[in-house]
Amino acid sequence: MSLEKERQQSQLAFQASGQQIEVGEKSALPLPLEQLAHTTAHSEYVVKAIESGLTAYVYRLQAGGRHWTLKRKRAESLVKNVDGQTSFLNEVQRRRDITALQRNPETAPLFTHIVETQYASFLDGVILSPWIEGERLQRFDGRVYDQLFSTIVNLELHGLFEWDFCPGNVLDDGRKIFLFDFGYMYRFDPRQHYNNNGFATPLFHGVERFETRNFFDHLLRNPHGLDAQGLFGVYREEKTYALKHYENKLQRLEAMKAVEPVLQWQGAINQRWRQALRGNDSLHKLYLIESFRSNVLDLFDDLHGKSCTPITLKKAEFAVNTLREHFTLLREENGLFFGDETKTQDELILKYQELRAKAVEYQLPTS
Repeated sequence: MSLEKERQQSQLAFQASGQQIEVGEKSALPLPLEQLAHTTAHSEYVVKAIESGLTAYVYRLQAGGRHWTLKRKRAESLVKNVDGQTSFLNEVQRRRDITALQRNPETAPLFTHIVETQYASFLDGVILSPWIEGERLQRFDGRVYDQLFSTIVNLELHGLFEWDFCPGNVLDDGRKIFLFDFGYMYRFDPRQHYNNNGFATPLFHGVERFETRNFFDHLLRNPHGLDAQGLFGVYREEKTYALKHYENKLQRLEAMKAVEPVLQWQGAINQRWRQALRGNDSLHKLYLIESFRSNVLDLFDDLHGKSCTPITLKKAEFAVNTLREHFTLLREENGLFFGDETKTQDELILKYQELRAKAVEYQLPTS
């Protein structure tokens, strides 16, 4: 059985067992737990309701002289797979892990960009944190990359692999970025494995997860109306900062005595980026390969969860167009994966046209 299947079965079994997980103390709550567990958009202490989340409702509360973020578990997740069905349990577990790191004087400075947890209860379906005065990332720059990539590296080297750096999960107050959603963060041993799937999925790593779930989504939407050269400049800056933090990650993995396959894997990622950054042509190739990779992976993710949006359709169209125009490059530079490397150009174009049709079928209802 794969590590992924083992984890999923373990989570389902725990969820069915009726066992409790609590983080923090009920005595520190600004309102009674039962009241928090039954909060709705119409509760008098609710300042703002964000009910578009796929696995939980989010409310901004005013109570006890300050503002709070309440996450209240949906009765049924809108993400129709095992990871979606168990994401609230997983988040409470990770809140427990992160809180322990934040309370340890030696590790606390490494996790200042992760929201603190006031209280969480799995069985009550409640997670309470201080409200973050921030917005989704509007601009991607060196400040954001330094804060985010250092946090990603620190999480991974402490055995926590985050899969979902989607736009709604990274907030920026103009000074600091914050991570606050951990429904798809899983434990692993960074000395022994690439990620929580062991050696099975070398394509996935922390920076790739940010690029796939957030960065290339931002470039595809292109909210600032940049031309092609402007978008490429944004990518160059991001890759430069990513390499800096991955060089640090590799040094620390070496100091931790990680096994040779992990060191070789991380070293190969760094070397590919280092070589690409030496010239425009080589970086353009990597830009195209990683754009294709991230848009395809995000397309797969939306289809797997049957949680597609109009931007999912754009990603399918991007894949089809890239296969039409750059199939040879993708094949020669190992830019095809998950069995696509054995298919012809025509077969792949047909495949992604059919996936686009599936994405139309799986569109989430608009509110």
